[in-house]
Order: sequence, then C-alpha cells, then structure tokens
Amino acid sequence: MTGSVAALTVAAALLVGFPATSSAASTSPASGNISVGAISSLTGAIAADFDAFVPGMQAYFDMVNAAGGVNGHKLVLAANLDDAGNPSQFTQLTHTLLQQDHVSAVAISTFFFNPSLYVQSGVPTYGYNVSNNWVGPANLFAAGGSVQNYTAGVAPISWIIKQTKSKSVAVMSYGSAITSSFGACNAFANGLKAAGVTVSYTDLSAQLGGNYSSAVQKMQQSGTDFVLSCLQSSDNITLARSIQQYGLKVHQLWLSGYDQTVLNQYSSLMQGVYFNVNGNVPFQAVKAFPGSYPGMQQYLAAMQKYEPKFAFNDQALQGWQSAALLAAGVQKAGSDLTPANIVAQTNKITNFTAGGLSAVTDWTKLHTTQTYPACSAFVKVTGSKFIPVAIKGHQVFACFNKKVNYKNPIPVTPPPGTPGT
Repeated sequence: MTGSVAALTVAAALLVGFPATSSAASTSPASGNISVGAISSLTGAIAADFDAFVPGMQAYFDMVNAAGGVNGHKLVLAANLDDAGNPSQFTQLTHTLLQQDHVSAVAISTFFFNPSLYVQSGVPTYGYNVSNNWVGPANLFAAGGSVQNYTAGVAPISWIIKQTKSKSVAVMSYGSAITSSFGACNAFANGLKAAGVTVSYTDLSAQLGGNYSSAVQKMQQSGTDFVLSCLQSSDNITLARSIQQYGLKVHQLWLSGYDQTVLNQYSSLMQGVYFNVNGNVPFQAVKAFPGSYPGMQQYLAAMQKYEPKFAFNDQALQGWQSAALLAAGVQKAGSDLTPANIVAQTNKITNFTAGGLSAVTDWTKLHTTQTYPACSAFVKVTGSKFIPVAIKGHQVFACFNKKVNYKNPIPVTPPPGTPGT
C-alpha cells in the first residue's frame, strides 16, 4: 500500500546530492564521509516488522569504516527518523531528509514508502520491499531486487508442500488494503489452484490482530493438512495457538516470524513450522554446513560485535545487504561520487550477493524484470532452533525455472555465483 501524496517540485540543489555548501549532515567527496538518512517505523503497531533494518545497515557501516571505509570514504548514518507507521509522517520526513539534510543516500524500512520524491531527486534509495512500489526507477534498490513477482514464489512453496506430502492447502492473508500480504497469498492460492493443487480453504481478508478460531474450525472441516500464512508474526502465533487448541494436525509455512526472539518465546507453538527465507542464506547455515557460507559467517560476527540484539533478524540482514550494495556502488563510482554515477555504476552489477549472503541479483534487470532461475531457501523449527532445509548436500537454495510443474516441482542448478555452489 502506498500513500496518495501529490508530486512536489524538488529544488535543483536536491538533484546535486553532494552540494559544496551543504549542512553538517551532508556529504561531499572532500569531507571523507558519505551520509545516509533513514526512515523507519520504530514505534507504533507494526514497528517490530521494520525496526531492525537500519541496525543491520549500521553494522555493515561500522565494519567497513573500521577497515578505512570505501575508497577512503566512511559511510555515516546521519539520521534514522521514525514515521511511527504513519504515511503522512513518512511524507514529512521525506522532505526533511531530501530538502533539508541533503543526504547522499536514503534507507527505507516502512510499509508506507512513497517513491515519488525519491525518484525525482535521483538519490540512491535502498530498502525493504513490502509495498510493491520499488519497481522501475533506476535509483530504487530494494534488497534482493526491486521486482516483487509473487508468481515466482509458487514453485518453492509447492516444493515444500510436496516434501511434506500434504494434499490439502489452506491460505491465510490480510485483505487487499495490506498489499504485501494479500498480493502474495492471493497469487500463491491462484497459482496452486490453477496447477490442480487442492486449496481447501482460503481467508484472504483476515483481520489484523484478529481471532482465528473460526478459520481453524473451517480448515478442520475441509480436511486441511497444510497451512500457508501471509500474516505478520504475532498473528501467526495467534493462528498457531488456535491450531493447537483445536488439535488440527497440519504442516505450516509462515512468511513472517523467522526471528530467534520469537522462537525463544513461542517454541511450543512453532514446532515443525517452515519459513521461507526467500533469497537469503539462513543464519543457521553457518553451523549446519561449516565453511560453506563464509559470507553469513562474516555477517554474524559483525552483527554480534556491533548490533547483537538484531543478529538473527531477517530485516537486519536486508539492511546489511542494502549497505553492501551502497558500498559496491561507491567503490565502482571511484572519484565521481555524484548520486547519478553511484546509481549508474550500481546498475552495472550483474552478480550481487552481498558478499555471499543472498541469491544472485542482476541489477541490469531486476528493476523491471524477474530473472530465472529464481531461488528461495527454507528453514524448519525443531526444538529451539531453525534448521536449514538442505536441497542437495549443503546447498540451501531451491531454484526453479519460469515454467514449473507445481504438482511435481523439481529444483534446477543454481545460477553461477550462488552461495553454497
């Protein structure tokens, strides 16, 4: 969902990005620093789903700066502003970052991202894509690629359904007003149905913070043995509690809740639950497959040093990836550190993995087009741990071509450069 904000004229100075007469928070090549401004939902009802992104970015900055920066330039978080989960507040803060602080790059972690002013400014903009409006403009870099193609997610989900030998699927999401939830699960339900997979129950307008006892009873009546949830983590817990109370024996796949702090608190409700960690290496792959994922090992070491509270948080991982992409663009830009050149150089990168943390991202294509094979990784809760689901040997990525038999999905060889290959 995006706010309905009229486009405003941005001053010419904003388009420069590194003005010689900027404020203290600004950046110029001569200053030695590259300033980054962030807007996050740090408070409010949805803060838990967005507040870890910037700590992940900050940890990467700290690691790189301790080694001298990027081409001698340190990456500095000039501000992390709180929109409190309010779209109008987000708009006000956007003006603050772009028109007053003149930051060199922007990080976004909120449900209410409106891209219009960022596109006009040309400033490199990095973030967590939950609103499906990062696609297109060359300066918008959502972690893992700016295209949000839910259809590509049907194949790995159908693969998990097959692995669990499930026959009857229930799908839960919020209504269309929460596009990231509805868009994903609506596409998954339609894709599975079209392939002849039995979708026995759907609730694609579930209430945020609701009571799901009625839904669970209907699943029980319809013979459901697999539940796919696009709800947020707290509501997944509520759903799991109802499933347990009614004695419903099902496999579950959640798209939210892959967080050790959540598991520590609710392990009794999460046993056997699968999580799709999308195109990221699971945190636990380091211990499960020693030596196979050095990029994740580096990430965890730095996070434990600089931001230990958020070390095992998937949004923090996306923040780290975004910081790594900014650093890669700055490095390739050399001495020409204009926003336009950072954007241009970043968009020449064809094999970005954030140092071995994610599936391959081709930034020459992933502003507008889904690339294939598309790769996802999964973990499963066992006891108090998330256990990576190995596809073959130590490989955690299940990759699928565009055309897939959803009743019998067969993973293909991951693209060259994929971590674990």
